[in-house]
Amino acid sequence: MFTFSKKERLCSKTLIERLYTSDCKTLTYPLSVRWMFVENGQLPSRLQILIVAPKKRLHHAVDRNRTKRIIRECYRTRKGQLTDRLESANRSAILSINYIDSKVPDFKRMQITFDHLVKQLEEAFSNPNAQTDVQAD
Repeated sequence: MFTFSKKERLCSKTLIERLYTSDCKTLTYPLSVRWMFVENGQLPSRLQILIVAPKKRLHHAVDRNRTKRIIRECYRTRKGQLTDRLESANRSAILSINYIDSKVPDFKRMQITFDHLVKQLEEAFSNPNAQTDVQAD
């Protein structure tokens, strides 16, 4: 339950390109999130994510790695809520989490931010009128 395996990581370049052209996005500072629904059975997991900590904002690799580690840990402990919501709606999704601040995040503050983000995503995932499913390659 509290793992983050390879099949949960978004690696497909075509899906990443489609994700960044989709209109489904939300901002919960310091995180910007994009998501897109994908046809069931096209992904190895119900939810795949991509975590981005840009070099433009965090100049040192140590800071980027620490930021991504904190985001992964927050996601790992709260992904059950998102996957349960997707399973109840019988949908699959891909998700991109972008860090948009220029300072390394504090773990406690990031947990609070992630809780707020999970609530927003649960509302979006439960909305039946959300973006139609896209076929994956």
